[in-house]
Amino acid sequence: MNAKETTAKTLGHLLLMKVFFNPIGLVVLGTALLLIVLPVFMSMNGKDKGFDLENPEQNIEALSRDVGGAYCAVNGEINLELWEAKMSTAGVFSGKEDLFIQIANKQGIDPVLMAAIALHETTNGTSNAVVTKNNPGGLMGKDGLMQFSSLEEGLESMGQTLHNRIIKDGYVTITDLGSVYAPVGAENDPTNLNAHWVPTITAMVSSLGGLTMNCTVQSGDFAQPIPNVQVNSNYGVRIHPVTGEISNHQGVDFACSSPEPIYAAKEGKVVYAEFPSSYPTNTYGNIVVIQHSNNLFTAYAHLSRIDVEVGQEVRQLEVIGGCGSTGRSTGDHLHFEIHAGQQFGTRLNPMLYLKEPV
Repeated sequence: MNAKETTAKTLGHLLLMKVFFNPIGLVVLGTALLLIVLPVFMSMNGKDKGFDLENPEQNIEALSRDVGGAYCAVNGEINLELWEAKMSTAGVFSGKEDLFIQIANKQGIDPVLMAAIALHETTNGTSNAVVTKNNPGGLMGKDGLMQFSSLEEGLESMGQTLHNRIIKDGYVTITDLGSVYAPVGAENDPTNLNAHWVPTITAMVSSLGGLTMNCTVQSGDFAQPIPNVQVNSNYGVRIHPVTGEISNHQGVDFACSSPEPIYAAKEGKVVYAEFPSSYPTNTYGNIVVIQHSNNLFTAYAHLSRIDVEVGQEVRQLEVIGGCGSTGRSTGDHLHFEIHAGQQFGTRLNPMLYLKEPV
């Protein structure tokens, strides 16, 4: 090493010592590291969602635009058992089930979607707007919230409005409809409640048994646990997003956002539904495991909530919980596994069992 290289090396050591042992230097170093690490973390946490660190409102929109698909009712028709049970406890809408169907059929729209929107907009048929103004859908006029002479008149107006948006304007999916019915960033929504409209309507639709129009149909033994699914991390060898180490990913990570509903991939019996108390299963967070025929199990991890209990028989595409980030996770997603032999037994590649939507 020549004299010039020795001098440079010495100066470099002195500079590092000044940085590490000087409070201002540490702040500068920390800021620099944050600028490097934070975008990497955000790219893992919000993969393919178009996050913008300088535009939080755009981030909320990004979280909303990728959800809102919904599954069809099992036979393409209204699930009367779920429909009647839900509507019987729906405030002023109780006993009005046939009116929803009649108006929706006349307008060429889905009665399940219409009912889900009405239930959400009126807090299950109990809001002041629907009780005193007969306004079932948050319908606005030039003077503000519209008032109708009867609930029937209000429902007729809501049906016409949905017909105009869905049939005339082509906003056929829940996501598309939400962009005009409850736009994110609207001036009359300063607290961004509209960001929850799409996932909430999707969950409400599920509680009514699924859509009868403009929805995703599943074929095959194992349905996708999220409609319009997007894979964030596949089965097999990968670099772990938390530890940074090379590891074997024993499931598939699907993109989703809380509180988007998670569906049972196949009918079966719930054999596990809790937040495990000990390592290594506690890394799953809230997890549901369902036992199916042929001695196969499906596992749904990192859930924000659990909607089923051990011993419960569930049908295919029944909601079993909500998307979340509990346990060891870098952000909202569903970790999905298929086990053979026993729960938490031999892991199989889920993508070999899941069928494409048609």
